[in-house]
Amino acid sequence: MQNIKRLFVILVLFGVLVSPGCLGGTKSADAYYSAGMTLFNQGKYNEAITMFDSALAVNPNFKEAWVYKGVSLDQLEKYSDALVCYDKAIALDPNDTLPWYNKGLIFGGQGQYLDAITCFDRVIAIDPKDAEAWYNKGVALELLGRTAEAKTCYDEAKRLNPSLT
Repeated sequence: MQNIKRLFVILVLFGVLVSPGCLGGTKSADAYYSAGMTLFNQGKYNEAITMFDSALAVNPNFKEAWVYKGVSLDQLEKYSDALVCYDKAIALDPNDTLPWYNKGLIFGGQGQYLDAITCFDRVIAIDPKDAEAWYNKGVALELLGRTAEAKTCYDEAKRLNPSLT
């Protein structure tokens, strides 16, 4: 009986030692994210989401994976799911402008102009030189009929980036 227990312990230890994690067989969050970005850049958004999910399974605090999972979902027109991802990214880094900006675009596209303005205001507070945020805030204001405020935003966007129209 002692020999069987000893053999069992040895087999358990051997199993632990040769598990994929110990042999380096598991991918890192960075590797999954990199694969996801490659797929994203190829327009393979569903496959990219799978890789971003894998990165997040390894590291749930991987902000960039949350952002680009959101962007991928956005490209697939799964806006409510994209917003959840952007909110997760914002919770990890409230000063990252990309998730705020993308939330603003989604809200604007859904006719939620006040929410869009809130998001663009956040981008502008973080980076006052973000011409696109100024411009899109102007669009939302104009769609609300607040043309004087919209003109101020358009003027600032044009000042920051003369190629914007």
